[in-house]
Amino acid sequence: MLGCGSRMTTRAKTDRVDPYPRARVLWVVSVWLVALGWLLAPSVALAAPPRGAAPAADSRGWSNPRALELAKEAIEAKKAGNTQLCVEKDQASLALEDHPYVKLHLASCLTGTGKLVDALTKAKDALGAGIRGGDEDLQRSAQARVTELLPRIAHMKLLLPKESSGVKVTFDGIPVRQALFKQRIAVDPGDHVIEAERMEKGDRQLFKERLTLAEGEEKTVEIVLKPTNATQSEIDCLQSATSYEEKLACVERKSSKPNVHVGLEGSGYTDSTNVHVFSPAVNASVVSPTAGWNVGASYLIDFVTAASPDIVSMASRSYKEARHAVAANGGYKVGPVGLALNGNVSSEPDYLSQTLGASTSLELDDKLITPRLGYNFSRDRIGIRNTPFKQFERNLTTHELEGGVTFVMSPTTLLVTGMTIQIERGEESKLYRYVPMFTPSDAAKVSPGEPIENVNAARLSVRARELLPGSRDRFSIGARVNHRMGSGTVRVEERIYTDSWGIKASTTDGRYLHDLGDHLRVWPHLRIHAQSGASFYKLAYPAIIEEPNGPPLQLFTYRTGDRELSPLVTFTVGGGSRIALTTEKAAIQYAIILSGEVMYSNYFKALYIKARTAVYGTLGFEAEF
Repeated sequence: MLGCGSRMTTRAKTDRVDPYPRARVLWVVSVWLVALGWLLAPSVALAAPPRGAAPAADSRGWSNPRALELAKEAIEAKKAGNTQLCVEKDQASLALEDHPYVKLHLASCLTGTGKLVDALTKAKDALGAGIRGGDEDLQRSAQARVTELLPRIAHMKLLLPKESSGVKVTFDGIPVRQALFKQRIAVDPGDHVIEAERMEKGDRQLFKERLTLAEGEEKTVEIVLKPTNATQSEIDCLQSATSYEEKLACVERKSSKPNVHVGLEGSGYTDSTNVHVFSPAVNASVVSPTAGWNVGASYLIDFVTAASPDIVSMASRSYKEARHAVAANGGYKVGPVGLALNGNVSSEPDYLSQTLGASTSLELDDKLITPRLGYNFSRDRIGIRNTPFKQFERNLTTHELEGGVTFVMSPTTLLVTGMTIQIERGEESKLYRYVPMFTPSDAAKVSPGEPIENVNAARLSVRARELLPGSRDRFSIGARVNHRMGSGTVRVEERIYTDSWGIKASTTDGRYLHDLGDHLRVWPHLRIHAQSGASFYKLAYPAIIEEPNGPPLQLFTYRTGDRELSPLVTFTVGGGSRIALTTEKAAIQYAIILSGEVMYSNYFKALYIKARTAVYGTLGFEAEF
């Protein structure tokens, strides 16, 4: 059996020798007096046994008569020297009724069968019950059993390669959790078999070792995974190796073959405001773990059809257009230092965005801490449909500085922290968006979600083009925690955002990825986003009409009809699945990815609509070889 090493202080054997026989006699007399008092009490279950003795069972205090009979049979089996039958009877009794003295008796029977780890667990359970119930005799007997067992438990520690991902280890046929790979593992003395296996690009690597542990012995097992087609030179190298590092060097094959990943996907979006998007995409990447380089590229095209209330309110027809986006990235690793470049271009009929960036990372403390720093520069050219940029053009530049640190908290827990600063300068307004104007009295009467016909009936004849500040500074901090437990992984992320326009936002994202066998992974997903509105955002903008000889109109300096700048909250609920079409042993692995989301946004201060419901889905196919 496997278990965690005990943290309880162990007293030396000499500490258990009583140098005062008279005190021992008085102690024994006291125990018998207490036992006699228990016999006269109406609610006693079992009398406390002397050290090393089996508990005596009677009928008082038992809710299940059959459990009592099984406990008595276990006592008789122990007296007859049949410890295995004793274990079976005590376990059957505990299955019917949980009794601390039966657990203590079971600990003595398990000790007789060599199951010291299980025996220690049962003895600790009995000790805990004695402490909780104030039973000093049970505490004394259980403590004696724990003290006797602790120095007899053997311990084992596994030594694995640094790159141990995908390694499966079994101890006597029982899988060893990855969380125990770097821990001191408590095991029973005796003969054991340790096996390990890993599949890498279709090649099977194996390890098997038989070992014998004496009571109290501690041993480190060096796991060296050998290819099934190991060459004679590799075998000779292993036989002559004198250290664990030399053994690993014998079998770690430096393959120059890179990992290639190709993916295809199609995404669709539709919402209650009559906006529909279809986005096919393709991506590919090549990674060389041995040479330390990687490259990747992707292409996406968005087909957009829109007839939202904003468009309808201006008596404009719905529009259709396509957006093309191309991205590329590459990186190179020199020792613990990683360098990366990235760039992308996004093109629409009246909009061209270009981005170029670089980042660097550094592995510290045996790759347990990895800080990262990156910079991106974007330049957007904004025009008017069917008009060349040379005739009409506005520009927007963005500087983005991003930094973060990744912490490997444990073999099963990863913490990623980050901070982003964006500095935007230039045209932030949507050139096609016009904002309805009202008299001050009518503006005060406008309610959130006011229908188009009511807005058109109350507004002034003039409409002003949207005008936003020419600068915007954004700041966000966030953290993500990935924790592996059993056959699932929990991922929780939080992001806090604020900017110079007065918007403050919080985004909380969580999902649980669960493996249902070797071929299917599923995950539910929940996301909550809430934000305040921009400082200049208004539900209805009043326009002041001057005297006949004065200026015809006074407008707010900044104005917008963009509901995404208003106070809002968005809930996203969905999930997905990854279906592996091949086993992990295959040289080429194929998989299908399917996901779907439902998003509900509530706008607290927007024209035309109060809420929007959207549905988003993706179907993808990927291959890796």
